Amino acid sequence: MRTALLSLALLCCAGPAAAAPGAAGIDWQHDAYDAARAAARAADKPVVVDLWAPWCHTCLSMKHTVLADAKLAPFADRFVWVALDTDRPENAAALKTLGIGAWPTFYVVSPTDDAVQARHVGAASLEEFVAFLEAGLAGHRAVADTAWGKAARLGDRYAAAEDWGGAEESWREALAQSPVDWPRRSALVVAILGAQYKAKRFRNCALFGLAHLGDAARQATASAADATFYTTFCADMGSDNALIERIRRAVVASDGPLRATLARADARLSVDDRSDALRLLREQYHRLGDKEAARRTAEAQRKVLDTAAAKARTPLEATTWHWPRAEVYTYLGVPGDLVPALEASMKALPDAYEPAYRLAWIRLQTGELDAALKMAEYAEARAYGPRKARVQDLRARIQGARKDDSGRAAALRAMVATFKALPPGQRDEKALAEAQKALTELTREMERIDLQ
Repeated sequence: MRTALLSLALLCCAGPAAAAPGAAGIDWQHDAYDAARAAARAADKPVVVDLWAPWCHTCLSMKHTVLADAKLAPFADRFVWVALDTDRPENAAALKTLGIGAWPTFYVVSPTDDAVQARHVGAASLEEFVAFLEAGLAGHRAVADTAWGKAARLGDRYAAAEDWGGAEESWREALAQSPVDWPRRSALVVAILGAQYKAKRFRNCALFGLAHLGDAARQATASAADATFYTTFCADMGSDNALIERIRRAVVASDGPLRATLARADARLSVDDRSDALRLLREQYHRLGDKEAARRTAEAQRKVLDTAAAKARTPLEATTWHWPRAEVYTYLGVPGDLVPALEASMKALPDAYEPAYRLAWIRLQTGELDAALKMAEYAEARAYGPRKARVQDLRARIQGARKDDSGRAAALRAMVATFKALPPGQRDEKALAEAQKALTELTREMERIDLQ
């Protein structure tokens, strides 16, 4: 029997109003990790590091909500704050020291030796972010800490070094010891799932997630959606259909992590968090074959995002919603309806690559291939770092849809060259190998056709 959905009105509530930009009083340094560390050493303060990217909607959401909240003001002078765009080459060295699990990833580090004192991946509520900062301060000052706080810190250090086995073991110890009301507990569940995912221990990840979905949702934060993502993804990577079905049913249940979190009046969710929760809920309905529930959930997600976009205070803030809107509009079969908003964004931000990239993707979905190619070329001229390779990959896919093998080969060659030019810390060897393989196969096919 189809599970009843929450009312659209309940699903679409937008959550707490965003704080005014700059209300936190934080003086952010940008793309200057060494300078931030030097300033922190001189002041004997730890460094808060925000690893972000302009294409990351959750990164932008955090910047315009939690990181701008006036309640962070008491912490402004207790740290040196630095935001590192992970696509910029000048930040590659920092990425070799501070691994990135997903976007955004936040660290508190001591400036003398880069010792990791706290780590948080993904969205955070204000309370979770404050707990993260307090954990970082405790580690830096070497003050008395709880046993679970120390275990969590050790896991964070293992994760920074991409030792996922060590991270999981330490985080499990912290989870076993911590009280259920510890502000970092839900995020700790997500961290353990992320470690299992990174280590490709997919069945363990699926089983752990199923057992701890309630724990991840206990504090009604973005952790409910993050835990759902890892749990369902890991299950899908296996072949246990019974387990997959069980997890999907648990996710869409009325008391499951997503619906229960969305229904709570005290849920600490940004618009971006709500959108992610609705998207994951919709995906599980779709895979269970309940297309009506999936569509109604998609409509609720669209309403959340459209409302937020209409209230955006700046053109840059409006870009927060480009990707989730493009995805849900496409699911609903109306990708072209987003074109005016993307064109307005391009006009307002002529030097930015992100609006044109999303517009190229939309034009590809609508079959307007020449327009898609034009937008992809516009975005490519403005993109940099690893993201430039992603834009070139999109150009290759557009050329493939246009049946232009020469154009596709040129895009793939550019993509390979971009990957090869990336410095250590940014280079993705797997993506480079895949691009080279695609280029080799296409070149052979073109040669075969020429010989006929």
